[in-house]
Amino acid sequence: MYENLDCIALRTVRYSDRHNILTAYSRQRGKVVMTLPAGGGKPAARARALTQPLSVFQCVADVRPGREIMQVRDIRHAGISPLEGAVRSTLGLFIADMLAALLREPQCDEALFDYVVYMERYISAVSGTALANAHICFLLHLQHFMGIEPDWGTYAPGHVFDMSDGIFRMSPPIHGNWLPSGEAAAAWRLRRMNPRTSALFAMSHSERNLILDRLIRYYHIHFPGLSSVSSLEVLRSIFG
Repeated sequence: MYENLDCIALRTVRYSDRHNILTAYSRQRGKVVMTLPAGGGKPAARARALTQPLSVFQCVADVRPGREIMQVRDIRHAGISPLEGAVRSTLGLFIADMLAALLREPQCDEALFDYVVYMERYISAVSGTALANAHICFLLHLQHFMGIEPDWGTYAPGHVFDMSDGIFRMSPPIHGNWLPSGEAAAAWRLRRMNPRTSALFAMSHSERNLILDRLIRYYHIHFPGLSSVSSLEVLRSIFG
C-alpha cells in the first residue's frame, strides 16, 4: 500500500543506468531504502536536488511486506531549506554518513528524527564557533539516542573514563579502552555542550581534532561493525 513518509536523506549509491538507491531515515518507519531515478533527465535531476545528504523531504512510498527496497513517487520539498555552501554541506554529509552507518534496524524513533531535523536547521542558522562545533555537539547528544550516553554521575576529579562501560572509575580498567584523568575531566566538561552553549566552547584545531577522534573511537567501541565514514577526513581539514 502507498504511505506518506517524512524522510531525511542519508546516502545515495548508483544501482544502474536508470536507478539510484537512497538510504533515508523516516519518521514513520525508521531506516528505509528506496529507488530513485538516475541519469540526466528532469525527474533524476529533481530527485538529486531534493535528496542531498541530510535534506528533509516527503514522498509517497509503496510499502509491501517482505520488500526491502521501496518504490517511491511524488518526492517533494518538506519546507526546510537544504544546507548551502561547502562548510555546511560537509557537516551535513558527515552527519548523514554517521547515521547511515549507525542506524541498522528499520525502527522508528520520532525523537531522533526531530533531533536530526533540528540539527539540520541549526547548522543552517549558526556561524563561527557554533558552526565549527556543530559536529561535536551532534555526536555528543546522539549518544543518548543510540543508548551509549556515559553515566556522568560516576565522575569524580582524578577518575579515568572507561569507554567500554561508559562510566568513570578510580583506576584504569584491564582493557585498553579508557581515557586518562585529564581527558576524562575534559569529557565531563563537554557534557554541558548543547546547541545553545556550543559557541562558548572555544577550541583550537588540534583540540577539536582530538575530541572528534575520541568520540569516533567511542562509537566504534559500542558499534564494532561501524563502517568507515568517508567524509571524516574532509571534516577534519575544515574544522579539526
